[in-house]
Amino acid sequence: PGAMQRAEVAEAQGRLVEAASWWQEALEGSGGRSTRAARGLARVLSARGDRDGALRILVSTLPPAGVEDVMDAQFLEDLAHHYSRLGAYEQAISALRVAALRDPDRPSTPILLAELLLKVGEVELAAAPLLRSVDARPGHRPTHLALATVLESQEQWPLALEQYQVAARLSSLGVDECLRASRCVLALPSDEARIRWAVLTAAWLEVHGSPESQKGVTLRAFGELYLASGKALEASALLERVVGADPGDTRAILALVGAYLQSEQCRRALSVAVHARGLDLTEVERVALGTLEAEIKEVAERLEAAELEDSGDDGRGP
Repeated sequence: PGAMQRAEVAEAQGRLVEAASWWQEALEGSGGRSTRAARGLARVLSARGDRDGALRILVSTLPPAGVEDVMDAQFLEDLAHHYSRLGAYEQAISALRVAALRDPDRPSTPILLAELLLKVGEVELAAAPLLRSVDARPGHRPTHLALATVLESQEQWPLALEQYQVAARLSSLGVDECLRASRCVLALPSDEARIRWAVLTAAWLEVHGSPESQKGVTLRAFGELYLASGKALEASALLERVVGADPGDTRAILALVGAYLQSEQCRRALSVAVHARGLDLTEVERVALGTLEAEIKEVAERLEAAELEDSGDDGRGP
């Protein structure tokens, strides 16, 4: 067998030193031009911790005209991974754009390309490679999740949630994915659609255990989703636990004020709001708290008026 086959066998068996020398021989035998041998050697060097050496091998194998003349999409993707590790995002993006042309059916290329376009602030461009990829491979779950991330960064919350829904149908969302989906739900305007998404996202999260068995950010997400879906009493109980464990969790505290308000526990809502005033809130949180305080006042006045009316009715004779 040739040097490449020997290299592949040695690499598969974990004999990395031997694999490196066979890949080296194959690369030299090609006059330093075989992208397959170069990526094999780079892969083995990376596995042994010499990532800079791996990048040097890949760069030295590039033809004089650079990435434009490379036909091997895997080579270009490996090169892009190394470039992005060093923060050379523009070079990585150039390599991936060529890789996408060389092998349009390769799902990993658009995912990495979109990730890097987001990193360099090209939010508008990031969706295009993934949209093409989703059309070509509707059953490829990681592409849907990557597209959800891009749509989130564009604040297209309903479209992002639709991508999470497709991914969830393909197989259950992980906890982190559910938490990202719940952030999209909470960013929606309060309407019927938000309630539907909140119920659905809570169901995705429940796959990982009941709210009672959770703590920290997962428990808070349950509380926020229950509140968004109109289960104010259940939300109060869950958020009380979050705040009990972490009295400085301002997000949970504001959600708890909202849960008390929605379940017409005005005294409790007011006392938590007073506590929140003394915390280090962001500007957005201050505005949200101000709105909640105004609503508490309104609800309290309405309940008081209703009580007076009731007692007036009771006092009247037949």
